[in-house]
Amino acid sequence: MYLVENVTLTYGQSIIIYTIYGLASDIFQVPVISRRLTVPGFMEYKRSRAREIHEQVVIRSETITANKLFDAHIKQMFLDNSLRGGIPLILGERNDEHRYLDADESEELKVYHVFSRVHGDLERDYNDFLIDSTFYSQVSLHRDPYIMKYYF
Repeated sequence: MYLVENVTLTYGQSIIIYTIYGLASDIFQVPVISRRLTVPGFMEYKRSRAREIHEQVVIRSETITANKLFDAHIKQMFLDNSLRGGIPLILGERNDEHRYLDADESEELKVYHVFSRVHGDLERDYNDFLIDSTFYSQVSLHRDPYIMKYYF
């Protein structure tokens, strides 16, 4: 959905057009969603929040070399792989120097993969995924072989 009123630009002027896509469970939600999206500052806030979330994820892979393009490539690869395979978080209480080395074998700790996908290949036809229409949603597999749906 997008909205542009009659706009005339003169030399040197610009306009920002935001494009939104998503899913509503019924048509009556569209006016409510539209009002929310057109609140002044809403889109700028969402854009800045998305950048914050992005930085919180990729900060773990920060690489500083003489090549800024390489550094950016490392961040992008980390983000892509994190969204495919998950970001491991260690849950539980145990404070010792080996906490991260043997977390998968510990009785006190559990490793949970945030953003994890089954194996990260959503585009393959043989994958029968259901993805909730939420930000960075998790995948659930459909067990009914006659139902092939993708929700993004």
